[in-house]
Amino acid sequence: MKILFIACYSPLINNSAAIETLQYLNKLSEINNNEVHLLTVNFPKDSIYYDEALRTMMDGKIKVHVVDGGIVFKKLMPRKTNSSNNASVKPKNGNSTKVLRRIKNAMVIPDMYYGWARKAAVYGIDLMEKERFDVIFSMHEPPSSHLCAYYIKKQYKNVPWITYWSDPWLKDSTREKSFIVKKMLEKNMEKNIVNFADKFIFVTEANKNEYLKDYKTLNDNKKTFILNRGFDAKLYERLSHEEAPKLIRKDKVNIIYTGEIFSKLRDINPFIKAIEEIMNEDLESYNLLNVLFFGNIDDIEARKKLQSLEVANVSPRIPFDEALKYMLNGDVLLLFGNKNSKQIPAKIYDYFGAKGRILVIYGDDNDPIKRVVENNKKCVVTDNSTQKIKNKIYELIKMYKNNTIHCAPDENYEWNSIVERLNNILEGSD
Repeated sequence: MKILFIACYSPLINNSAAIETLQYLNKLSEINNNEVHLLTVNFPKDSIYYDEALRTMMDGKIKVHVVDGGIVFKKLMPRKTNSSNNASVKPKNGNSTKVLRRIKNAMVIPDMYYGWARKAAVYGIDLMEKERFDVIFSMHEPPSSHLCAYYIKKQYKNVPWITYWSDPWLKDSTREKSFIVKKMLEKNMEKNIVNFADKFIFVTEANKNEYLKDYKTLNDNKKTFILNRGFDAKLYERLSHEEAPKLIRKDKVNIIYTGEIFSKLRDINPFIKAIEEIMNEDLESYNLLNVLFFGNIDDIEARKKLQSLEVANVSPRIPFDEALKYMLNGDVLLLFGNKNSKQIPAKIYDYFGAKGRILVIYGDDNDPIKRVVENNKKCVVTDNSTQKIKNKIYELIKMYKNNTIHCAPDENYEWNSIVERLNNILEGSD
């Protein structure tokens, strides 16, 4: 099967969606007789998101087609400083970048990759003529991946188009403050995509149900599917034999968080206060903790409070393979659910492959991650209140002292079985 795989976020960069793309690409490429072509954005190497290590993890058989991101993309893309090649450094002109981000979220339709979608569609139409693909597969987030595929599908109506919806589009809580004109235009874009696409893959039941409610044409059970992410057991096995990262303390309870903290979705203040209260109540337990955060925290005051804790270390974004090593050596893997959202943080599936317990702090009462973690033995779950979080941390410290904090990976979330089902959906046999 020849697959045209369209994704703005690809293994050229380091974010959750790109890691997801990497796994789907590699596993689909491993299946006999599959030929996978990736159509993606040409991310500059001085982007703070560029990750050379992640790029090298992509199967060499995959044919990569990169297209320039366009003017808006170049203006809004955060860059590294000239003083370092480290991808974790802060971008230039921090204040102007924040202003640009606000403009992007409020006004850019539908996202900063729209110019790329138009250019990539022209490239993709020509590529379709040359390669005669059997199927088109596009991944949201962001929406421009689907837009690019939509423009190609209009020219090749007989080629099946499968869409993957990792997050909501119009009902994403980060888009609530968009201008009414932007919302109307994006509603029309989404409607066009839904009307043209042949199949729809969702990662949560809640997101699927929202689309079923809005688009009656999706009520055909043969059109919609639920498919979650997973972890790569072979990669984890290899990395587990490498030396532990420098910030891991073998004599401590290593609590690891890898990823971004956007305060609109995740409030880390109750967690910080819980650590502070443990410090004041039980110094012995407090001194057992080694709390490691990797990634941007947009709540400056919360970040300062966290950094002020003697047992905490706040680091910038790190490459994917390094983040995995921290996960694999962690005793507790910290996960904050999203509030007012249908999204499930994708890192939960990475965590399922590690040995540590997973401390899940719900975003709100309707957090969709509950369906995934509530009855899973690896997970210790709590509402986002200081007292409840503190109780769970004490519970985890007790597990550590009793040598029961580590437990086996959850093999239900290993990639091979998940991608086999995706392959069947693409072939039309599922």
